[in-house]
Amino acid sequence: MNSLARDRRRALYSFLFLFAVNLSSSLICPSLSLYLVPFLLIALPFFLQRPLPMKFSFRDIFLGLGVSFTVLLPFSIIAMMTGRVFLLSSLAVLIRQLFLVAFPEETFFRGFLQESFGNNRKGLIATSILFAAAHIPISLIIGNWFALLTFFPSLVMGWLYMRTRNTLPSTIFHFLANTVFIGFGGMLSL
Repeated sequence: MNSLARDRRRALYSFLFLFAVNLSSSLICPSLSLYLVPFLLIALPFFLQRPLPMKFSFRDIFLGLGVSFTVLLPFSIIAMMTGRVFLLSSLAVLIRQLFLVAFPEETFFRGFLQESFGNNRKGLIATSILFAAAHIPISLIIGNWFALLTFFPSLVMGWLYMRTRNTLPSTIFHFLANTVFIGFGGMLSL
């Protein structure tokens, strides 16, 4: 078996393990999943000896900010036109979104899964499908199936990673997208 097929299988098993942990901990003790799942999202690639593909680059930071502005500004304008008001979240919520949501999810989904499936269009689509599927537990618990629409911002995050091989721009977009969505009254993070 070639190494790419082995990497894909290992990535899929890792996703299924995380999905099971997320679903069971969300049903049994939701507060546990708030910390256990982000820890596992970062720890699994580390234990499987995958380097963290995040590097500091002004070019990549500006790309992440530029794409965020381009995608999120129209969303914000439409939200305001429908009467929604943007309320900036507390510092605690912003820190949680960055360190317990955006960074761990991008580390696992882009830096590990997308890299394992092939950092190309097929890998991007496969990873985006799994990213949306990862939101099924929260959809089951609170009954909001709109969480599955995370497939679409995942395409943007995957494209950013595919373009740079750096999780920093996709983490920036992920964090800002969650901040905007929550600020306009969304109940879920991406």
